[in-house]
Amino acid sequence: MDRNVTSQPVAAQHVATLPMENEGNEFLRRVRHAATTVLGNSETGRQVRALCDEHAAARNLICQDRAAGALVLAVVGATGQGKSWLVRQLIRHSPMKNSIRSGNNLDQTTEQLVWVGPQPPADLDGRYETYIRVSSDEMEPFGMPYLLVDAPGATDDRDAIVDVARRALSLASAIVLVVRRDQIRGQTPSVLAVASEGTIVLPVINAVSAEDDAVGADVDAFVANLRSVAPTSVIARPILCEDFFVSQQTEEQIGETVAHDVMVRLKSELENNPDSDRRRSARLDALDHRFRAVLSGLLASKLPGLTQAVDRLNDEATKLPGQVAQTLVGANGPLAAAVRSRLRLSLLTSIGAIWFPFRTVLGILNLTSGAWDRLLLSLSGSLPSLLSTIWTSTKTLAGDRDASEEIRTGLQRRSSAAVSDRLGPLANQFRDELELLRSADTGENATASIAARNDSSQVASLSGIEALQEQSQFIFEDAIEQNSIRWATPLALIGTLIFWSLMAGPFVALYKEYLSASFNSLSTTGQLHEHVMERFPKPEFAMVLTSVVLSVLPTAIFAMIAISIAQSKGRTRAAIKQIRDQHDEAIAKLQREGVLRLRWDEPLLSDAEFLMTVGRM
Repeated sequence: MDRNVTSQPVAAQHVATLPMENEGNEFLRRVRHAATTVLGNSETGRQVRALCDEHAAARNLICQDRAAGALVLAVVGATGQGKSWLVRQLIRHSPMKNSIRSGNNLDQTTEQLVWVGPQPPADLDGRYETYIRVSSDEMEPFGMPYLLVDAPGATDDRDAIVDVARRALSLASAIVLVVRRDQIRGQTPSVLAVASEGTIVLPVINAVSAEDDAVGADVDAFVANLRSVAPTSVIARPILCEDFFVSQQTEEQIGETVAHDVMVRLKSELENNPDSDRRRSARLDALDHRFRAVLSGLLASKLPGLTQAVDRLNDEATKLPGQVAQTLVGANGPLAAAVRSRLRLSLLTSIGAIWFPFRTVLGILNLTSGAWDRLLLSLSGSLPSLLSTIWTSTKTLAGDRDASEEIRTGLQRRSSAAVSDRLGPLANQFRDELELLRSADTGENATASIAARNDSSQVASLSGIEALQEQSQFIFEDAIEQNSIRWATPLALIGTLIFWSLMAGPFVALYKEYLSASFNSLSTTGQLHEHVMERFPKPEFAMVLTSVVLSVLPTAIFAMIAISIAQSKGRTRAAIKQIRDQHDEAIAKLQREGVLRLRWDEPLLSDAEFLMTVGRM
């Protein structure tokens, strides 16, 4: 890996002239910025920036359309597998076929990409590429314009040849992978398949004997290996090419058959996989994945102390948002109080005002939750019980209010304290490692810088709290609705009948006397006004109060039963479990989407955490 990083890649030498794709360029800009901020001009920093240049060049090669809309077919493989022979068969009708040099002999080995087709590619670089003009009529018919690319041995030991071969893999719309029969069990095809991930790969097994009984099993294992190492690639069914040295057919006959089969197979695969944008996206994703892996390995090998410090910091930063967010629902006590209060309120709001006075009694009992036994005594005239009821009711209301306040505003305070307590020491350890790294590069003494550092600053804050609180409110209300009582109206009907059944006797008698006196006063004339008024009933206040109390007490007892059912332990436990489970799902989703996360308040920590963990993205 170090050899590829420290040496200037072929494509990276002219990266400044290449157009950058917005998304990939933005990511690479941040990597470069983080490497400059954290690593400065150290050797490792220079290696990271060189790696970014190489990756930018590879991305741009994939995004380019140098063939002006024509299909690019790259013929690749290790040195000596028969790539150039296959290219010559695809243009066997052209006199230029002899210009395709073989790599079997060292003096014939080329370190350039050889473009073959009716028109040259755009921006042909004579240092690393050459072009052989062959008309479309002289090429194997394919049904659409195409260019052939003969790549040098992609597994050659020479760096220049490897870089050129990788360029061919990046440019190709489809890849013809040539492997000799006796090399089919080697690791070379796997390496090539990984480098070509996201494209259509057509294996051509060369030099197969007609008497080879084991070729079928070996080919199946070979294809399975390719598909396992390149899962996003389309691995076509291989084409077997007979060894013309031992075959009864001539080389020309075998070459004609293989060329025809290659074009038919490629055309079929392209028709079944027509989405070129999807293939390009898969290739870019695979390229980005390899870049992150190489970068992560480079930093881990060069900066083990700093990597471990950032890993510990990142592990805590990854776990902390979820752990802090778990406290949003609060402890069991405040949460249970809030759930019971909302279940009682749900019962009350489900009963219409027409169910008077049961709804009024129910509302009063909601305010005296936890003091119902004292309420009965207070209504019977005990002043100490009345005062005790008021005090208990006040405490109950305060407890409900504290629970709501805990759910609404307590998370910010807890998150800030948790971030400071758990990330502060790890952040200081990271700074120490960074100071030692910089002092090693500049020759300065890091002890004074470490001692002078101010450790009291807040290193990070938790973002996404507002989004979580919005979801928390919805989760809480949904849990209350799911577990609230469903038959509030029948209860209201029964409670209302209890009250008016007991009040019916006194009220009927009172209204009967009143109506009779009204009728008599209207039908009698000539009598004194005072004498008429004496006929109307004059009930005593004590009698009316006694009637109301006797009617309210049974109604209140029934209302207590209704509230007890509404906020039963089973309903409360079910609501709490639903709230906690849905909170776990919401927290996990917000973390996956990057909404609930730590936001680093110190730019240096932010850059270091991004750079050191880029391989995990």
